[in-house]
Amino acid sequence: MRKFSDILLERDKNDIFRFSPVHESIGNPKFLNFIRSVLLLLVLYAIIWGLFSPKNAFTTGLFWGLFWPFFMVITLPFLGNVFCMVCPYGFVSRTVSKIGLKMKIPKFLKNPYIGFSLLVLLYWTPLYLFPGVFRNSFVTAVFFLLFFILAVGVSYLYSNGVFCKYFCPIGRVAPAFARVGFMWLSTYNDRLCDTKCDKPDCAFACPYKLSPLKFDKNNSMETCTLCMECAGSCEGVRYSVRKWSSSLLEKIPNPKSWEVWIYIILLAVITITMRFHHGLGHSAIKKELPWYQIGKWLETTTGIGKPFDWVGLVALLMALGITLALVLGGFYISSKILNRSFKDVFLNLGYALAPLMIIGSLSHVTHFFFTEYYHKVVNGFAQAFFLDIHVEPLSSHKDKWLRIFYIFPFIAAFWSGFLMWRRLGFFEVTGGKKITAYLFASLIIVFYLGLTVFQLYIRYFSGHTHS
Repeated sequence: MRKFSDILLERDKNDIFRFSPVHESIGNPKFLNFIRSVLLLLVLYAIIWGLFSPKNAFTTGLFWGLFWPFFMVITLPFLGNVFCMVCPYGFVSRTVSKIGLKMKIPKFLKNPYIGFSLLVLLYWTPLYLFPGVFRNSFVTAVFFLLFFILAVGVSYLYSNGVFCKYFCPIGRVAPAFARVGFMWLSTYNDRLCDTKCDKPDCAFACPYKLSPLKFDKNNSMETCTLCMECAGSCEGVRYSVRKWSSSLLEKIPNPKSWEVWIYIILLAVITITMRFHHGLGHSAIKKELPWYQIGKWLETTTGIGKPFDWVGLVALLMALGITLALVLGGFYISSKILNRSFKDVFLNLGYALAPLMIIGSLSHVTHFFFTEYYHKVVNGFAQAFFLDIHVEPLSSHKDKWLRIFYIFPFIAAFWSGFLMWRRLGFFEVTGGKKITAYLFASLIIVFYLGLTVFQLYIRYFSGHTHS
């Protein structure tokens, strides 16, 4: 390992690697591999338990109550991509790749949308079309077993972390939304790397062929999974606490369209569709909603009913249509006002949409932790490990104090609006032109905020009772 102490006197105060216990834990690939191994055993146990005990609470509780909605959504807006840091699938992928064929991946498979498409098509779409499908522990076990087999298969064939970069359903999602958080991986270019480093050990060590040397310059950590192989190869790597969403506050030299599309599509598929189908769909006015009426008409016309949910399908399609129309239409008009190409506006202002889904989702996750996730996860673990423990939900959906968590969508809208204004400044426009362009570019933010207020009004202040 290239010794930091021999060259540099002191780490920056915001570099958490200056604390030896931190550097020896999350900055140490061996320690992280131990954590990943434990989690891998836990995941495999959950898969096996789900395959042979279809009604157990452990499998669904681990994946849908702890890993995905709670751990990932909670950590991304604050700590960044720590979910991938300890991901057992990434660990398996990197391990298998070392003993595999190390073939060069075909060009047509180097597509950043493959894994993301699998997430939308194999998880979110079935979730709306067949409600409750993933409450079944057998289905959940099969779902994660298939991705485990995929991780082993492609990693055995190809090198350079292809599973995480191209096939993992959250392999592009997590790094994209990690921009919202406080944490940033980089190197001491100004005092070490640019002047004294004759061999970029950090880049050679990276299993994904990334160069931490360039993260600051490019204002992008690309598809970094924080595997920390770079930190294990050279102590000149730093892991810093920065301003919230620091990379989104600055210009991005080489913006990636896949990042912007992830923000847009998941905003539609998760946030807006959830508000349509589950938020308003469970209110007293659900029969007056257009997606409900169209969905019920399709159900009657086709004669196809449960378990297929036409209302969920229509809500999903309407959410996609409205989101795309507002985002793309707003950006197009803004591009005309700014006299810039649509591509420039899309790739610049699109990054301002990052907070809407990931920060707004904290409302759902924190609310459901007290009402759903906590007791299901604890009781599931107790069942799997034969512990004499049984807990009840921490709270009821009727508890008024839970309303405090509805602050998150407003924070998301405010922060996204602030970023939009900040990023408009990169076009060097001022006055009425900037304000007009801002209003059109922010149409989806206004819609998101209005939908949030309307949902809260219907739920708590309209005088309607829930059906």
